[in-house]
Amino acid sequence: MAVNPSPRCDTHLMPERSTTRYGKALQRLRQAFSPLNLAAAAWLIATWAFAAYQRVSERDRLLHDAAKRTQAQAQAFGAYSKSSILRLPEFLLDLRASWLAGQPGFIEMVRERQNLVVDLSFQVSVIDKDGLLLYSSIAPPTPGQKVDLSGREHFRVHQNAAGRDMLFISDPVKGKVSGKWSIQFTRPILRAGSFDGVIVVSVSPEQFASFAQTFTERDGEVASVIKTSGKVLARVPALEGTLARAVSNRPYLASGSPPSGSYRAVSGSEGVERVFGYYRLPEYGLNFVVGEAVSLVLAPYEVYRRIALAGAMASTLLLALLYYSLRRSMAERRRHMEEMRLASLVYSSSSEAMMVTSLDGTVIDVNPAFAAATGYTAEEIRGRPGYSVSGAGNAAGLVERLRSTVAAKGSWSGELAIRRKDGSEFPAYLTVDTYLAHAYGERRRVALIHDMTEKRQAEEVIRHQANFDALTDLPNRRLFFDRLEQEIERSRGTQDAVTLLFIDLDRFKEVNDTLGHDQGDLLLLEAARRIAASVRARDTVARLAGDEFTVILPAVGDVGVAGDIAQAILERIAAPYRLADELVVVSASIGVATWPRDADNAEALLVCADQAMFAAKAEGRNRWKVFSQALLQVERERLRITQDLRTALASGQFALHYQPIVDLRTGKVCKAEALIRWDHPVRGPIRPADFIAVAEESGLIIDIGRWVLTEALDQLARWQVLLGKDFQISVNKSPVEFSAPASGPESWCSMIERRNVPVGSLVIEITEGSLMEQNADVMDQLSRFQAAGIEIALDDFGTGYSSLSYLRRLDIDYIKIDQSFIRSLTRGPDDVALCRAIISMAHALRIRVIAEGVETASQRDILVAAGCDYAQGHFFCPPVEASAFEAFVSAVT
Repeated sequence: MAVNPSPRCDTHLMPERSTTRYGKALQRLRQAFSPLNLAAAAWLIATWAFAAYQRVSERDRLLHDAAKRTQAQAQAFGAYSKSSILRLPEFLLDLRASWLAGQPGFIEMVRERQNLVVDLSFQVSVIDKDGLLLYSSIAPPTPGQKVDLSGREHFRVHQNAAGRDMLFISDPVKGKVSGKWSIQFTRPILRAGSFDGVIVVSVSPEQFASFAQTFTERDGEVASVIKTSGKVLARVPALEGTLARAVSNRPYLASGSPPSGSYRAVSGSEGVERVFGYYRLPEYGLNFVVGEAVSLVLAPYEVYRRIALAGAMASTLLLALLYYSLRRSMAERRRHMEEMRLASLVYSSSSEAMMVTSLDGTVIDVNPAFAAATGYTAEEIRGRPGYSVSGAGNAAGLVERLRSTVAAKGSWSGELAIRRKDGSEFPAYLTVDTYLAHAYGERRRVALIHDMTEKRQAEEVIRHQANFDALTDLPNRRLFFDRLEQEIERSRGTQDAVTLLFIDLDRFKEVNDTLGHDQGDLLLLEAARRIAASVRARDTVARLAGDEFTVILPAVGDVGVAGDIAQAILERIAAPYRLADELVVVSASIGVATWPRDADNAEALLVCADQAMFAAKAEGRNRWKVFSQALLQVERERLRITQDLRTALASGQFALHYQPIVDLRTGKVCKAEALIRWDHPVRGPIRPADFIAVAEESGLIIDIGRWVLTEALDQLARWQVLLGKDFQISVNKSPVEFSAPASGPESWCSMIERRNVPVGSLVIEITEGSLMEQNADVMDQLSRFQAAGIEIALDDFGTGYSSLSYLRRLDIDYIKIDQSFIRSLTRGPDDVALCRAIISMAHALRIRVIAEGVETASQRDILVAAGCDYAQGHFFCPPVEASAFEAFVSAVT
């Protein structure tokens, strides 16, 4: 039976894991309770404990001193008030005796006492036994006036005293005569031992407690006179609502309380906590209280507390700085050791070549990457000058500048060629710095050598891509302008001319669309090779874009020399190309412009050559054309026509003329071609050849074509009534118009459908250029026309590229033989044979033929003999207005 050994293995592993965890925990514990941490903690505890003790002691001292101070102030307050109170009972006795002796003497005595007693303001009043005011020193009652004071406490006390002679001090009351608060000191008036009234001396509470103002000058200090009953007699400072208010739970109100003392309490009237001192006069039933707000008492404590806290924080900060300094020093030491270990590791394993030298440049050591990069081992290079590996390809004086800079500044960085052991060199970026070997060691220089071979190769690729055409590897537009500007700048000093050729391949788009873009690229490559083979070694051939090339001819001012080069290029380009197992023939149009005759800068020179190239195309392609001011004038004329075309349609400057198409078998007019005419309000009639191409380039041909179709359909409706239901009108549709949306209310199909044009009444003439597009939009529009009963005619047949290949593919109703073929009919039998061949081929494909440009009877006869179906031209009738057309038809008929 097999025994599973895994439990035994786990048993052996468990103590080892436990030991590891215990060791890590013990290490963390030792770090936490290190002598440095323990000393720092003890210092913090002692510092903050001492600061707390100081703050508590200072607070208690301030409160104790305040209690002693307020108690002494209360005693002084009470002693002063007692001396004043002692005079009042005697004064009352004198007043009573004087009143009993007679009122005139009494009044005189009151005045004398008021003049003698300057430290106490008072009011004297006399109340009879019924409580009516008999006399007042400040406002005696007028005759007949009765002031009833029988409800006053001091009156009732004496009235109910059963003839006892006693002093009474009242709670603060508001005088009925004076309207002011006062404290009443009273004695009864006794006649024959019976109650006969009350003599009253009234003292203001503020006056009574005026002495206390000397120690209540600060906010938070207060002094009060309080009766044993708890009623407040006076208060400094005065506070609204405190007089006659009763207080309770005060130690001086308790029976058996000491004559003086202190306590802490919250004032009920203000809610302020104060330290109070009190002094009792039980014989008068009065208590004198002085208080200081605790916040005022402890104000010095706040300053002391901040100082103590600042001291403790300063001590803590000092400790923290000391602790941080010690920890940092220890960590720095550990980091330094780790850095040395890592530096050694990086030095030995780095992929960058490194060299350590003395201050005089002697090699002390190199790392393995240096040996791999240069082929020198450490033993071979050690002790040799470090500059011995510098390559011969460095600029003169570079190494010396490196040495002097390192000697002066201790560092240098820059590119330097490094020589390998086998003698080969590689570009490198060298960085030299000076370091200490260790804290007390010698200074060393460390050179870091970064191989830049791959970077240089990548930069060269990027530079080449930025300046050369990706397909042909010829200079691109950017490099072309750079070189052209250089040649122009150089020629400014030598007075040489610079000639520029602008080359554009004729009908390259047709070949590209027919055979595919891959074959088109092959054609461009071969054309570039042929152009380069046709020029001199110092000339620059560039590809600007697509099928556009340029040639810069330095020091060529002779048009004849430039023309010879241009003609050589034309001949080489015109040679057949084998593409996709087919022979393809293309031509080129070349414009020639010369600096400084035609332009004074590179941009303008290119524009001039471009205009000359377009002139060469306009003259029939496969030729070169020299720029002239006449070409510039043509371009300006084209721009002016473009501007005028934008307003011509809206202002009604266009009109339609119609050229009859005659049936050669019957001689009858059965069709008409609608041709646009432009009558300019200033320049007069403008030929279609002068503005149709411009309208196509600007896109205005789309709106013009819609207008022509609308006018032609209106005329068709009239003539089918006048000339017969079988009458046809043909309208030309430019290749540009096929780029307009094929659907929508403004499309030709929608316009024709809205008119309900009869089947076979409208013919749309298209050029071979439209067929060459052969994109989905063109084919779709042609199909929709044919589905609507619209016939299609192929105009200018025989002048385009590979026209016959489309006739078998497309359902064309008519071909119109170009007038260039018709004009050559009378020249010889070959031209007649070619014309017969075209007619026979068309009839074989069930396509009818219309001959254009018939001008003579002999041309007509040849066409009739060849079997041509229809003809038009000046021999029959030129394009005319609708009314003249109708007259011509009537005359023929």
